[in-house]
Amino acid sequence: MAMAENAGVVCKCTARRSFRFRQPKHSNLRNLSRIPLFTRRPSLAGKLTLLSTSAQEKSRPAVLSSTRHKRIPIYVMMPVDAFCIDGSGIPRIRRLKALTASLKALKLAGVHGIAVEVWWGIIERFSPLAYDWSLYEKLFELISESGLKVHVALSFHSNVNSSSCRNGGVSLPLWITQIGDSNKHIYYRDKNGFSSDDYLTLGVDNLPLFCGRTALQCYEDFMTSFVKKFESHIGSVIEEICVGLGPSGELRYPAHFGDGIWKFPGIGEFQCYDKYMLDNLKMAACEEGKPQWGEGGPPNAGYYNSLPSGAPFFEEGEESFLSDYGCFFLV
Repeated sequence: MAMAENAGVVCKCTARRSFRFRQPKHSNLRNLSRIPLFTRRPSLAGKLTLLSTSAQEKSRPAVLSSTRHKRIPIYVMMPVDAFCIDGSGIPRIRRLKALTASLKALKLAGVHGIAVEVWWGIIERFSPLAYDWSLYEKLFELISESGLKVHVALSFHSNVNSSSCRNGGVSLPLWITQIGDSNKHIYYRDKNGFSSDDYLTLGVDNLPLFCGRTALQCYEDFMTSFVKKFESHIGSVIEEICVGLGPSGELRYPAHFGDGIWKFPGIGEFQCYDKYMLDNLKMAACEEGKPQWGEGGPPNAGYYNSLPSGAPFFEEGEESFLSDYGCFFLV
């Protein structure tokens, strides 16, 4: 039995094996792709109607093709704290020897590849357009030498405030946070003026606030640099590339910060009070002919730890999200 430990996670692996779904000897499964779910026939009124599957089609024999020789590729996510910033401010891989042993053990266990977050805050850390891919060159080489493939997630957020990275996660690039020190409005902001430096607000997507570039241009330049650097790996070692699109890499608006104010199952608060988002709201309200709607978010949407039943905006009524104002604000 081989054992490897990485970032506090112990991996116990037995002899090499593959993971397969096996077809039962006697299967009553039908190939639904071959059976129409509805048929059309004239109704008594002379119009066509849709009916459920006919008795004749229900009795049609069909069997799913065997999956005996098909395998489902298994990918294992790199630990969220696999990367850190050392005392000198340089990004590095934690527990490199343990990671190397873990990769070999995962290969023996039948794992197909590793899912890796590629952090904007590591690659373009110190100055704009200065990309340092050396850490990921080393990591991809280790993974490839272990016989594994790579799924890449291009990550434009920070995990410093993540509950699992309290002791040193990856921030946004330092030159971005320096801009944020003098202009907190580049981050999402709540109605009380508190902001989080985990991700840039959508309000700056098209504003040249970052050394002459917009946020979207920063993301595009980063992705272009990645493709140029690892072009020879794409399609061979790197089998898939995903792009993070918001806080925690998710396509969403944030509803709270990682500072302990919010507690489950609170509904959170709208984070739309940076001046750039408010400018967009005012412009949209004027175009709608309702300038009063551009003053801010709904005043009746509760607080961080409110429940939906205690916030009129999320209930039914004249002042809810179903009202004209509610639909305008959410769209």
